[in-house]
Amino acid sequence: ILEERTPQTKVLLLGVFPRGEGRWDQGRINNQGINDLIAHHADGERVRYMDLGTVFMEPDGSLSREIMPDLLHLSPAGYERWATAMEPVLKEMGL
Repeated sequence: ILEERTPQTKVLLLGVFPRGEGRWDQGRINNQGINDLIAHHADGERVRYMDLGTVFMEPDGSLSREIMPDLLHLSPAGYERWATAMEPVLKEMGL
């Protein structure tokens, strides 16, 4: 519907953020499956996809409680990381 009514509209799809204690957390595994499905909707031009999972993860794959205090919701520092990661892509898209 969006493409029919406003074909010039640009869309940025975001992957579901990581969650849980580590790489083998079932919620994180489920989210990766969802992200794989979401990514297939991107055409690389009008519809872009970003997986920001690594923005929130430590080098060992864990989540910092400074970024996600409950390992699910972002803290103010997490929102800063989110905005910083998205800014260049939004500019590139002319948004």
